[in-house]
Amino acid sequence: MTDFASPLAASAGPKPADLAGQLLIITPLDYRKDIDTVNGKADAISCDVVNLDTNESHSDVLFFNIAIRNALKGLVGQKVLCRIQQGVAKPGKTAPWILADASQDAAAVAKAKAYTGAPAPAATKTVGGTEVPAEVAALLAQLGAKPI
Repeated sequence: MTDFASPLAASAGPKPADLAGQLLIITPLDYRKDIDTVNGKADAISCDVVNLDTNESHSDVLFFNIAIRNALKGLVGQKVLCRIQQGVAKPGKTAPWILADASQDAAAVAKAKAYTGAPAPAATKTVGGTEVPAEVAALLAQLGAKPI
């Protein structure tokens, strides 16, 4: 037995199919051009991926898929809350892997905030047609305030 680990193969990270349907926080790190692959040179986006459904994290994952790569290319350094799913196939082609936005799903956002330790958004109530923090609505109710 040796004291040294062998380098990981380039395919050691998860593939889009492995992550299909899972709630993910993807942080694009950088866009890489002309990576040598078995099929020749290709571009990829390097990302850190947190799978919120399995509590697994993966560093420096390369996504070569064009749709995923293009969706993340302009978001380097930002956190993207999404799910990977298959899009619509063009005639004679397989369906591409795409990112489905999860940033508008309250349950997904709450799960992501719980993971990152960020405070959850404050609960709101509607008072007189206006959204106000729940604490303010409770105080207004205690004072007997009526909406205008």
